[in-house]
Amino acid sequence: VARSAGLIALFLIAAILGIATGVIFAYVGDVPQISALDDYAPSTITRVYGSKGEVIGEFAIQRREVIPYDAISPKLRQAIIAAEDSEFERHFGLSMPHIIMAATRDVLGAIRDRITGQRSRPKGASTITQQLARGLFPEAVGYQIGDVSLERKIKEAIVAVQIEKRYTKREIFTFYANQMYLGEGAYGVEAAARAYFGKSAKDLSLDESAMIAGIFQTWRNAPTVNMERAKRRRAYVLQRMADDKYITQKEASEANARPIVVAAPATTANSFAPYFVE
Repeated sequence: VARSAGLIALFLIAAILGIATGVIFAYVGDVPQISALDDYAPSTITRVYGSKGEVIGEFAIQRREVIPYDAISPKLRQAIIAAEDSEFERHFGLSMPHIIMAATRDVLGAIRDRITGQRSRPKGASTITQQLARGLFPEAVGYQIGDVSLERKIKEAIVAVQIEKRYTKREIFTFYANQMYLGEGAYGVEAAARAYFGKSAKDLSLDESAMIAGIFQTWRNAPTVNMERAKRRRAYVLQRMADDKYITQKEASEANARPIVVAAPATTANSFAPYFVE
């Protein structure tokens, strides 16, 4: 009986691996060349300077300032990882425990929906690398907002693994921190820090870092969109940081008690002779 059970188990494992390999080969030809990231040059802000070095004009399709890893506050780095992907330093682009848990929730949810006649949205289990994959290569991955198709997730997973094979965790995090949209027309943490707090990303306090980390989930968490939602998300990020031992529970409570004070919008640099500057 044991021998038969063992043979059946080996057969099932071989079948699963064979199916997985076939699926990967079917889609791997459609994924982009990851080496394109070697020359990463996203859209940034173009500035026009006057004769004394003052900024007299700014133009941008995406308001982004690309900064290196060390120019990001350590607290901001910790906040992003705690909120978005606590296993970032340990996985290979995919978090298998999270995928299994999400799949289990989705199956149970589908059964519940079938019984109740309702329809719930599948839960995500995307790592930082997977989010980066669909952020950098949305067309190749086939990403569209609301799309949770299996084909899209398979392509996204393949691209994420390839990114992990080619780049270090430090490089991947830097791509991610500079790429994502964080509301108010700001792309990346430097533009977001200046838009919300009028300071550089390296100078953010703990509570400010947690608030910006909370916007990575969705720009609707921005305080300029919904202050109560921003506070709830900031509280979640601070608690995750405490749970992961980046900060103490006391530090989390003290930071959460501080009000969210957003800097006044900067006056547009194009206000001086705008026709001539343009």
